[in-house]
Amino acid sequence: MAKNRVLLVLETVLLVAVSASLGGCGGGHTSSQATPRATASHRLDTGPLGLPLYCPQYITHDQQGNIYVGDNYLGKAIPHARIVKLSPTGQLLGEWHVFTSFPPQDRPSGPFGLAVDAQGTIYVADAGDNTIKKLSSTGHLLATWGKTGSAPGELDWPQGVALDPQGNVYVADFNNSRIQKFSSTGTLLAVFGNTGSSIELLRNPVGIAIDTQGNMYVSDIRHDRIVKFSPQGKFLLAWSGAGSKSFSSAKDLAVDSEGNVYVADSFTHRIVKFSPTGKVLAIWERPMDFMNGITVDLQGNVYFVAYPQVAPGGGIRKLSPSGVLLSSWPLTCSAFG
Repeated sequence: MAKNRVLLVLETVLLVAVSASLGGCGGGHTSSQATPRATASHRLDTGPLGLPLYCPQYITHDQQGNIYVGDNYLGKAIPHARIVKLSPTGQLLGEWHVFTSFPPQDRPSGPFGLAVDAQGTIYVADAGDNTIKKLSSTGHLLATWGKTGSAPGELDWPQGVALDPQGNVYVADFNNSRIQKFSSTGTLLAVFGNTGSSIELLRNPVGIAIDTQGNMYVSDIRHDRIVKFSPQGKFLLAWSGAGSKSFSSAKDLAVDSEGNVYVADSFTHRIVKFSPTGKVLAIWERPMDFMNGITVDLQGNVYFVAYPQVAPGGGIRKLSPSGVLLSSWPLTCSAFG
């Protein structure tokens, strides 16, 4: 029953991001402590400002170690979708509200996957209007590309976003079951994962990460596996679990500076660290957490979005490189509403 509550549309072609499908993202704006405030630029929604976070989806970091979160609030009364920038200690540094589409409750809107380049430019998948938005380091909207559809360059519920060493943008195009590669200005460069033999085909990709050599790792969630592609999009290998457990809704993944791969495996309640060839290096159990987005900073600290089996208790968790819990920043959204 818990899985059904966490994954609202498991029987449909859509796999809603865990945090949006938990059935409880409409909680009140509460906090047990004073929180810093930030001025929102280009404000297009009506939700409250500041902390705590609401229902974050994906998470990433910049070269200074700051954390960026795509934060969705699905309450009927207050549509809320924003990008939040936090310091490595969880202090609010900024928030930007540039998302205007608020679809039905079972299909969350606004920011999903996001990535930040060396200059601080932010690229984010807007699942509300099926576009990619490019923002400056101060949150100003610089460009938008894509539209709803299945033709090359079009998108249908985009999820994870990643950048290669040349600054090209890769998008997990969920309902079109493919990865699309764009230049930093939005020119379509390539499409991967939707041709070839059955083992090469993706079905509903969600997370995507790229190592320093340009190799792509994709969470192929309907096949419950991780797929590795070369920089040219050639299928290299795939694996479907760790130890005695197969993946069960591996929501997102990240790559560290040494090329190791970290997988947030939601329904097994664990973070698994792999070598670039899929060898298990570490398993960190989090029995009370459903995992969502994940990122690894340049020091090897792991940040991930967690929703609890028993509310309250959700948060952005920060783990040391050895998997020790260092801190947790609370969320308003809860698992069972």
